[in-house]
Amino acid sequence: MEVRIQIADEVYRRMLVSENRVKGSIGLVSPTEGNFNAWKVWTPESSESKTIRLRHGKAYVDSRRTRLMLSIDHTEEVRPYDVIDQESQQASDFVYDVFDE
Repeated sequence: MEVRIQIADEVYRRMLVSENRVKGSIGLVSPTEGNFNAWKVWTPESSESKTIRLRHGKAYVDSRRTRLMLSIDHTEEVRPYDVIDQESQQASDFVYDVFDE
């Protein structure tokens, strides 16, 4: 079987320059044609970043972005909305302190 795949120019250039694999997914348009969608490239946290660990995640701040990630397992005996409320407040206080420095 032969399948034709379209790849974005940027992804193709990245493959040629780095000589590494590019991970992604293929969405088939028909049984013989598809589009390759590259996954986002992970960038390491910069040395100027500040992170706080929370019980169910972490908050992260650097010069370019602020991020809050929470993951609450439904098998835990907690109410997810309480966790979101409490831990987002902790993260908010942390971010406020970072920008206040």
